[in-house]
Amino acid sequence: MDREVWKNPQAAKELEEAEIPLWFWNDKLEKRELLRQLKMKTEIGVTCTIPHARTNGGEGYIGGYLDEDWFDKIDTVMQYKKKHQEPLWLYDEIDWPAGTCNKTITLEEKYREQYLTFQKFEIPAGKPFRAQLKSVTGKRITGNPETVEKGEFDYNIFIFDKVTMQAYDIREYFKYLIFGPELEFQADRDAVAYVAKVQVDAYEYGGKGQVSYINGEATRAFLQSTYEKYREYYQTEFGTTITGVFNDETRMCNPLPWCEEFPGVFQDRKGYSILPRLADLIIPGETPGRTRCDYFDVVAYLYQTRYFGEIHKWCKANNLKLFAHLLGEETIYGHARYSGDYLRQNKYLDIPGADHLGKGIGSLNIKYTASGAHSYGKDMTAVEVFAGCGWDITFEEYIRMVTWMYQMGMKTIINHGFFYSDRGARKNDWPPSQFFQWQGWSRMKEGNAMIRRLHYALTGGCSEMEVLVYHPMESFWLQYEPNLLYTHGFAEGAFLENEQAARMDRELQLLLNALLSANIDFELLHKDALENFKTENAIMVNTKTDQRFSLIILPMCRVLPVEAVSLLKQFAEEGGHILALDELPAMAMPQSADSEVIQAFRNMKAQGKITLLPIEDKEAVCSEVIRKIPHPVKIVQGSKGTENNHLCYPSYLIDPYLHTGENITGVMFTRYIKNGQRNTLFMNYGNKEVTVQVAVEADKQPEVWDTFTGTVQRAEVIKAEEHLYYLLLRLPCNYGVIVRG
Repeated sequence: MDREVWKNPQAAKELEEAEIPLWFWNDKLEKRELLRQLKMKTEIGVTCTIPHARTNGGEGYIGGYLDEDWFDKIDTVMQYKKKHQEPLWLYDEIDWPAGTCNKTITLEEKYREQYLTFQKFEIPAGKPFRAQLKSVTGKRITGNPETVEKGEFDYNIFIFDKVTMQAYDIREYFKYLIFGPELEFQADRDAVAYVAKVQVDAYEYGGKGQVSYINGEATRAFLQSTYEKYREYYQTEFGTTITGVFNDETRMCNPLPWCEEFPGVFQDRKGYSILPRLADLIIPGETPGRTRCDYFDVVAYLYQTRYFGEIHKWCKANNLKLFAHLLGEETIYGHARYSGDYLRQNKYLDIPGADHLGKGIGSLNIKYTASGAHSYGKDMTAVEVFAGCGWDITFEEYIRMVTWMYQMGMKTIINHGFFYSDRGARKNDWPPSQFFQWQGWSRMKEGNAMIRRLHYALTGGCSEMEVLVYHPMESFWLQYEPNLLYTHGFAEGAFLENEQAARMDRELQLLLNALLSANIDFELLHKDALENFKTENAIMVNTKTDQRFSLIILPMCRVLPVEAVSLLKQFAEEGGHILALDELPAMAMPQSADSEVIQAFRNMKAQGKITLLPIEDKEAVCSEVIRKIPHPVKIVQGSKGTENNHLCYPSYLIDPYLHTGENITGVMFTRYIKNGQRNTLFMNYGNKEVTVQVAVEADKQPEVWDTFTGTVQRAEVIKAEEHLYYLLLRLPCNYGVIVRG
């Protein structure tokens, strides 16, 4: 790394996208004030920004959107940016979530989110149950017995024995009357019926904010209404002045999303029709759970391709980078509920993103985003942060949070936000502003310099770690019983009723936090990224990043994709270490490969290739990992890890997660390889300076690069052996230092 860049990072043009605040346009805009605020940002080194109109319930932005007035204001910013050779990102919506074009796309019902609902009926023994027969779309089914029974099985009624949950074939109970088939069911045992329906909310009652993200037509309508407008005005600036697009907080609003093409896509990808099995999505048990696995796999695929894939294709054609953050990144439950599979949604993002509300630190949302990015070979990541921290957040808390974001794998800080105005109720819109209204503004130039240094040291290479954890998404789907009583926006909602699903959600959080607390860094592997990995002499290699892993953890992985099984078999045969927690995989995706999975893991277990431990014993898990992996950097004396006061969330969703009261203490370090050299970021999360002794593998005496002051000095060596240095590190509180060597 260049010492001059480190000393004066604000002079380096290549670091201009280290910090990119959301600039809240939350009042009536005046050109003179826009230019004044742009100049203030330039003076502290914040040279890239994202204009973001926020209405704040009527006490915010005053002006037009995507009209002549709007583009007149954007043009004021554009001309300033061109003159000063600074970059600009576009925010592709007014307010949020993205995809609605100020709630105009959803005026058309066909673009709103469709979802499945189920009504349950108890059928006592001997009592008739009668109903008109309809399809799941609500249309009456007509026709004679021959055409109905030979047609596609999409009836909306599903009946089960109440005790055994064995399904009845309701076609045996049809009556063919003048207007078509009707159902008349009666049995000598208690039964239960589920009546399914595809539903769409009315625009006035929630539908206006519920665009369908698995409907490619809705996405293309959004692109036409918004992206094409910007292209008309600024195509010549794309890729030069305008470099990126911010796509904000998309998610499935309802637990069981649907779209017109869903049955066909499901049939093509899974080889069977989902229509006769729709009730499997809500009834307990592993047999219906196999259908749920396939259903959520298709949801994740459609979200990935029909929304992010479409927008990415447009951005790539127009030389723009796509950034997005989703919702519910904190837990595996949130991943299933809001996106089918969160990690897979990073595939088509040029800059995968996270959101972090509140000033608590220690959650897993940031780590999940970084892993999702790295699994696809993407180095750049960004986090929208500081919303909900409150006006009393101090500068010291600010830079402490920034450093934790970088340790978890973020590369760009997107401030939420820089307020154009704090007039009246505007000051209460998820504060604080980190702009001139904030108590810490006088030190923001120092903060920007630190952010740029961290960006400089931790980009252009790859994160270094030895542990790869398979994210047990398929196993969670198997147990997950969606709660249909919640849509979005709740403080305590959508409880996990299935005990095994709740246990998985809890124990996975506890496991990942235990690893981080012990300074055991890791990446997460998932189904969609398996093609990017290969084995090489008992090492699992990410072919996109060249990251190398010597140990793989399978936490509660009852279900595994068959592609993962073949990869793990080869890894084990070469001598790689596999640690299975709680159980060995026994089911496959697809289901037809179950026997292959069972036999493969039986053989690996018999040959001593797998260590099996209970997932509750985190101490034993961490000890086993530490025993089996190399340690090029190690704390040998002093605080050897961190303590986290908030190791997991309760077994219900929070929308949105507000990180308050969360905290970690102690010392954490993370490693990054850049240009063949190791940069290790050490951070002391205590409230006073601490001293630790560390052992570092290096070819020459390491140096300490201070991220806040910009100083560089030789590390204090206690003793040196061949390629191994024992150092004395004095770690300040609130910000980190990088040991380079």
